[in-house]
Amino acid sequence: MLKNYIKLTFKVMLRKKYYTALTLIGISLTIMVITVFASFLDQIVSANPPEVRRERTLILDKVSVYKGGKKTDAVPSINFLQKNIHNLESTEFISYFTTREFISFLNGKTAGHVLKFSDENFWKITDFDFLEGKPFHGNEVRKGARVAVINEKTKSYFFKDGAALGKTFPIQGISYQVIGVVKPSTPFSRIYADVYVPYTTDINIQRTDKALEGTYNAMLLAKTNDLKKVRAELRGLLKKVNPVSGADSVKVHAFSALEQFAKSSSFNDDEPEYGKTAIIISIVLILFLLIPAISLVNINVTRIGERAEEIGIRKSFGATSGTLIGQLVTENIIITLIGGLIGLGLSVYASQLLVQFINTFDPLFKMPTDSFVISWRVFGFCLFSCLLLGLVSGIYPAWKMSRMDVIYALKGGNNL
Repeated sequence: MLKNYIKLTFKVMLRKKYYTALTLIGISLTIMVITVFASFLDQIVSANPPEVRRERTLILDKVSVYKGGKKTDAVPSINFLQKNIHNLESTEFISYFTTREFISFLNGKTAGHVLKFSDENFWKITDFDFLEGKPFHGNEVRKGARVAVINEKTKSYFFKDGAALGKTFPIQGISYQVIGVVKPSTPFSRIYADVYVPYTTDINIQRTDKALEGTYNAMLLAKTNDLKKVRAELRGLLKKVNPVSGADSVKVHAFSALEQFAKSSSFNDDEPEYGKTAIIISIVLILFLLIPAISLVNINVTRIGERAEEIGIRKSFGATSGTLIGQLVTENIIITLIGGLIGLGLSVYASQLLVQFINTFDPLFKMPTDSFVISWRVFGFCLFSCLLLGLVSGIYPAWKMSRMDVIYALKGGNNL
C-alpha cells in the first residue's frame, strides 16, 4: 500500500509542476531555518566533542556577596577560586580558566585570536582530539612554562601547511612554543579558543584579579549526573568559612550548559526555569511552522480540488473517507519529507552565509565557516518538524476532501 502511495505521490507531483515547486520551496525554506536554529541550540547545550561530558560539567562564573540587605555580583578571581573552590568530594576535577584576546600581524595582515589561560585539569575534563603533540601538564603549569596548544585554524595561519610542533609564535610580544595541535571546539562553547596556554603565564593576574573580584571561571566535573550535590557542597563550604570579611553570606553560581541556557529566560539565579524556556522555544517553532503550513493548506486544497474526478471514482468503488484521508495525508508527508531533505541541504550553505555575514561585523575575530554542525539530534529534530508540517498541512484538506459529494465529483466539479 505504501509503495503505491509513493508512486502516486510522484505522479501527482509531476502532474502539476507549478504547485509542486511552490510546495517544495515553502517546505525547504522552512526546514532550512529550523535546521540552522536547531544546530545553534544543539552546539550550545548538547554533549558534542570535545565536551562529551557536558551533562556533568558545571561552569562557575559568578559570585554574589550579600551584605546589609544588598547583593553585589562579580566574576570571581583566581585567588578566590583557588582558596575556596577546591578538593570537593562531589567532583572529579576542577579547572580554572579565563578568556582573553590578542591581535597578530603576519605578512602584512592583521588577525584576532581567542586566547584561553587554563591548567592541566582543563584537558582532563574536556576530550580534545589531538592531531599533533599533547597538552601541557602540571609541572609546566606550576613553572609558568611558555608553551601553547593551538587549533587547526591557528596552525594554518601561523605555519601554513608546515609542521607546528616545537616552533614558536608571538602572543602579545612574548614567544610561546607549540606543544600540541587540536581540532577546534564550537565557537559557541565556553571552552573555545584559538590558543591555550598555562594560566601561570598570565601577566595580568595581579592587576585584574583581587581577593574576590577578577576575570576567572572554574569548570567542575561532577562525579555523577546529580549536579545538585555539587551546588549543595558549594553552599555548605561557603557557609562554614565566609571568605569575605563583613559579608552576611557569599554564594557562587555553578551551572551546566543546559542549565545556563534555561536560566537565560529567568531572573532567578538559583534554579533554571526549564518550563519557561521550553515554552519560548515551542512558540518560536510554531511560528516557523505556522506561516508555511497555512500556505501549504491552501495549495493542498487547490490540488485536491483538481483531483475531484479521481476522488469521486475511488469513493464510488467503496473507498472510505478514512482510506482517502490516510492516502492524501501520506502523500503530503512524503512531499514534505522531500522538501525537508532539500531544506537540509540548503541549511549547510545558509549556515556558511550566516557565518560570513556575522564575520562582516567583526573581521578580526572571525568564526570558522563550519561553525554550524548538523548532528544526529538536529537531523532527528528536522525529521520530526517535517512530519509535523506534513500532518498539520495535510489533515484539514484531506478532511475536506472526504466530505466531497460523489456525484458532483464524478461530473468533474468539487464542493470543497
